[in-house]
Amino acid sequence: MNWNDLDGTILLGKVFSKPLKMSMVDVFSVKIERDGPSILIEFDLVGSLPDNPPKKWGNDYNKCRAGINCSGVTQLSFNDVGTRMLANIKIEKVGFLYRVSLNGDNLAISFECGDVRFMGPSVYLSN
Repeated sequence: MNWNDLDGTILLGKVFSKPLKMSMVDVFSVKIERDGPSILIEFDLVGSLPDNPPKKWGNDYNKCRAGINCSGVTQLSFNDVGTRMLANIKIEKVGFLYRVSLNGDNLAISFECGDVRFMGPSVYLSN
């Protein structure tokens, strides 16, 4: 699955000239809310920078931040947490639900949800 297959990827399609494959992410934050219930996951795309950025972004960046907002969450499993959480992300459409999983050395999250919406991207400079 590509990131572009999700709802909310209009900006993503403008700043990346080709569809962007889901792969490794560096998880920045995970926020679980009982309203919905919903999960918001923010991450950096590993090894992917926009190749068609707007001029206002300039050229002074080396990270691309994005996220997913998942609502109607069920079957949540969350194991481990670290200060650096590199993980492979996988989102599958199964009937009317999405199955989301993030797995890495310091992180294991899986859940089902009714909707997944892509957020971002934005760029920044990190040391």
